[in-house]
Amino acid sequence: MTTIQTHAHDEIEALLAERDEALGARWRSLCPGRELARPLRDLIPDRALPIDVRLAAARGIAAVAEAVHRNFPDNLFCDLELVLARLERGGATHGTSWIDATVSTIVDLHDLFGHATTIQFRYVHDFLYGFDWARWVRRDPETRRVIGPFDPGFLAYARRRGGELVELIAHDDEKYHRIPRGHDRNPFAFHRDPESEAKLLSDLATRGWIPVEAWKRDAAPRWDRDYALERERRARDLGLVLDR
Repeated sequence: MTTIQTHAHDEIEALLAERDEALGARWRSLCPGRELARPLRDLIPDRALPIDVRLAAARGIAAVAEAVHRNFPDNLFCDLELVLARLERGGATHGTSWIDATVSTIVDLHDLFGHATTIQFRYVHDFLYGFDWARWVRRDPETRRVIGPFDPGFLAYARRRGGELVELIAHDDEKYHRIPRGHDRNPFAFHRDPESEAKLLSDLATRGWIPVEAWKRDAAPRWDRDYALERERRARDLGLVLDR
């Protein structure tokens, strides 16, 4: 490793360790057999990449983690390996501007859907682990199957959908209506308090029923099963269905 590469690597390690310290967040992992998600200091970009891509990817994954922490303070699970791998691949192909733009969009999405907005979602799970993405692909698989969960095409859709939800809430829609500040929105038919959410997602992960295994750098996101329906069925089996 050259002096420049060594310096860049040290800079990346220092940056990620510093962000870890500032966040103070130890999220859980959905990886079966692992309790905690890997901290940022362990998410070191591939050393085979150009230095500028490595630095952009490191700053990018730190910005994503900060956005999760800021917008979803009660979030439980946050595996970021696959997000980092996608930033690396995109940066290697399209350059650092692609990384910066993609990270900016992901951060904007978190700012749009988080607890401080009118949408007021509690978790980032549906985005990070692909439930939203798989449902979107299944509506038009011929066109969308080649678009990944952290690719610009899906991110653009998610941002449009967020704008639609804001409009629905403003008009006090039956499903997406106004809720009091300090409350969390749950449009699903099952409980999503922390204990219920952890129980259900852990059960699905053990069964291999998570569409995006975000804890794997080489994960192959899957859409060809009805993951939303399977989640509802397991919620019913586990006694987590809401009485409405």
